[in-house]
Amino acid sequence: MLKKCKENEARSSLGFLFACLFVLALVAAGWWLWNHMTSPSPHLNFIVLTINAEPRKVLSGETVLLHPNDKVKISEISTSIPLNLNIRLVAENFDVNALRFEEMPVAQLLPEQEIFNHYTFRIQAKHYNEDMGFMVWNIRPFAEDWLDKANRIIDGHLRLKLLERGVALLPDQDKLKRRLLDEYKAQKKWEKASSLLEKMNEKEKKPNVLKELLNIYGETDNKKRTIQVLQDLVKIDPENVEARFRLAAALEEKGAFDQAIPEYEKLITITDEQDRLLIYKNLGYLYTETGKWNEAIACYLKVAELDQKDPNIYYNLSFLYEKINDREHADFYLENAITIKSDDLVGKLKLARNLFEKGEDEKAGVYISQVLKKDGDNLEALALMARLLEKTGDKSALKSLYSRILSLQEANQTIIYNLGVLEYETGNLEKSLFYFNKYTALQPGDAAVHSILFDIYKQQKNTDMALKQAHIIQAINPGEIDAYQYIFDHLKEKPDFENAIPLFKQGLESNPNNTDLKAYLITSYLMTDKESLAIVEMEKLLETTPEDISPLLQDMFDQLNKKGLYPDIILIMEKAANVYPKKVALKEYLTVAYLKTSNEKAAILEMEKILTLKPENVELLLQWAKLCEKNNDLKRAISAYKRVLDIAPNNEEASDAYLKLRLEGVGSQ
Repeated sequence: MLKKCKENEARSSLGFLFACLFVLALVAAGWWLWNHMTSPSPHLNFIVLTINAEPRKVLSGETVLLHPNDKVKISEISTSIPLNLNIRLVAENFDVNALRFEEMPVAQLLPEQEIFNHYTFRIQAKHYNEDMGFMVWNIRPFAEDWLDKANRIIDGHLRLKLLERGVALLPDQDKLKRRLLDEYKAQKKWEKASSLLEKMNEKEKKPNVLKELLNIYGETDNKKRTIQVLQDLVKIDPENVEARFRLAAALEEKGAFDQAIPEYEKLITITDEQDRLLIYKNLGYLYTETGKWNEAIACYLKVAELDQKDPNIYYNLSFLYEKINDREHADFYLENAITIKSDDLVGKLKLARNLFEKGEDEKAGVYISQVLKKDGDNLEALALMARLLEKTGDKSALKSLYSRILSLQEANQTIIYNLGVLEYETGNLEKSLFYFNKYTALQPGDAAVHSILFDIYKQQKNTDMALKQAHIIQAINPGEIDAYQYIFDHLKEKPDFENAIPLFKQGLESNPNNTDLKAYLITSYLMTDKESLAIVEMEKLLETTPEDISPLLQDMFDQLNKKGLYPDIILIMEKAANVYPKKVALKEYLTVAYLKTSNEKAAILEMEKILTLKPENVELLLQWAKLCEKNNDLKRAISAYKRVLDIAPNNEEASDAYLKLRLEGVGSQ
């Protein structure tokens, strides 16, 4: 009984203990619930997401990166609110609460389920309408998704737009950029390809990227950028022969010769001797273009050592030696060139011309003959051969050659002229006339040819044609005296002195000191009864003291005497006598004029002057004696008669007159 009582007491104590504990638990729970529910700042602790069956704890404020195809479920929400009472999740345009109840791909909740946009959703936890915290979900596809979709698009334009969009959204994805670059290249959009590749190469200039850029710039013919890339490659690897050669060639093509030359010079130092042929050629060309003749020669001589069968090298050397006035070397290398290139007729002609100028006629003739053998109508070769024949004097061969040239060039004035000269020199006047008349039809103003025609017609005694040529010569070249002489000489046959006057006046304008022309003009005035003009011109002529114009003075005397113009005779002949004091005829003209003008005393004096020059002229002595006797100049008269008797003792007239005067006692006086 006592034992049972003790058991009941024990049970009662244990029950009481449990009751106390339960009450304490309820009190604690109530306090905790009340404390959290009445907390002034409820907050979100974390959310557990199950992503593709893997849990992930996301704290408030963190960002989660999700793929559109990720399967997501919100497994747990931890907040400061007991039992998450009145807790909800909010996101704009995104039904995030659906994920609290089931697992599903995120893409199903995206606007229009478009997975190739980049989405950023701010997931907010709210207690009633109070913000408790947030997390950010960035939902975007991977680069592989863009690549996969691009590979499945057939339309190139659409594929390109997709890739451009992908690169814009994922600018750090090199794989995507590379795929876009390949697409640009495939569609030959070189400008866009170069722009993209330049951006990819901004931070670090990698040789492989630079080479790719080089190919793209080559497609766009962007010389400036090509040069820049090549310069970058050379900076990275100064021993890169290919890059430096391309750089030198690009600078050369651009015309930047001064920049290209150092690159080629550097190439010579980093290449083997057998690989320098093209470098020396290009460098030689650049030196030539920049006027550095000696440097160019040195380069081409190196080329000649490496390639002895290229005629162009020898042509270049010939040209360069010409530039430094080294004719010997120039001809030497030109001869080497045409030896290799035997069909080079131009080179052979040039060499022949050089040899001809140096006097190596025989060697020049060999090359000219080779040219004519290949091209018989080569005018330059024919002309050179003509020059050779001119030196040898083979006029027959020269005629034949000129005729050949003329058959090829019917209007070649030089050849027509030369043929005319040859026929003229060899006495074939008719053929010469044919060629010269043909020439003057082309060159009517050539005075020299008209002079030859003038001579031919004179030789043929064709006066009319000779006169025609004389007039042509006078019109073209008033200074040609022979033409005036011929015209004047033939005025006697066909007097036309009136028209001749302006001709001779024109001649005097060109030859103001020519005595013959003055004489022709004076004669023309006399023959046209223009004595006063003739006298004026004669006075001018006498002032120049011409050597001998006796025939002209005689013509003037005859004309004036015929017209009784004795004062004019006296005027002219007195001046003429002063110029020519020993010309008896002039004194005779004066004597006649004095006598005609009854000036016997002047006549006596003039006759006395004549007798000093012709002391034994018996007839003149008798005339003088009679005139002196008539003028009561008995002393002179007796002296004159005595001189006659001294010369001709049997002259009865002188003897009687002398005796008569003596008997009158004059002789004693």
